[in-house]
Amino acid sequence: MGKGNYLLELLYPPRCAMCGELLDASDEKKCFCDRCRSLWEQAKEESCPNCRRDAQHCVCEPKYNRSRTVDSYRATVLYNNEKIKKLIYKIKTGYDAALYDAMAKELALSVMKYCQTDDNSCLSYPKRSKASVREYGLDHAKKLCYEISKLTNIPVLDVIRHRRGAEQKTLSAGQRGENAAQSYYIRDNDKIKVKDKRIIFIDDVVTTGATTVVCAALCKAAGAKGFYVISIARTP
Repeated sequence: MGKGNYLLELLYPPRCAMCGELLDASDEKKCFCDRCRSLWEQAKEESCPNCRRDAQHCVCEPKYNRSRTVDSYRATVLYNNEKIKKLIYKIKTGYDAALYDAMAKELALSVMKYCQTDDNSCLSYPKRSKASVREYGLDHAKKLCYEISKLTNIPVLDVIRHRRGAEQKTLSAGQRGENAAQSYYIRDNDKIKVKDKRIIFIDDVVTTGATTVVCAALCKAAGAKGFYVISIARTP
């Protein structure tokens, strides 16, 4: 272990991403304590209260996807308890290498299992606002997307742009659709890159589906063959 790493571990010892318990510093790839690892695996099996399927097989459509603009949604867990919410908050607000590595692997497995992957497939993500990137120091969806690309060898198509608008988390369900429609766009000279592509859209959590539906509509208007959402969590 280098001196720099040793000092960092003294100042910032690794902690469980869910409960904050101190972890063994010798296992750099571990992001959960044993108890929370078990809770995470249990959460993956938890049933949606509406369709009674687990998150990956849930057939409930988000509020804004009633026209089926998004072809399918797959999530790893349901966004329905405080520990999962804390985990998503940690992903949004800071970079924990072990946690990002673990979540990228979970999402990569879903991509390979549930999405058609060929020469026309590509990964994309909802670009974060510049204000949020300045506040938190990273674009979390972009970071996850590129990590998944390394694991799957699927290229990233970085064409969905974000203009200044309100943060979705601050808005009601009814306001999110209009805000998302005003916030995302594809530049005219980038639209040709989307034609005939199958877009695999990487997100942290799907709530109303407003962002995903707007991004899907933009891509399909530019000629995309399909739009499939893979997220860590979704609201049941």
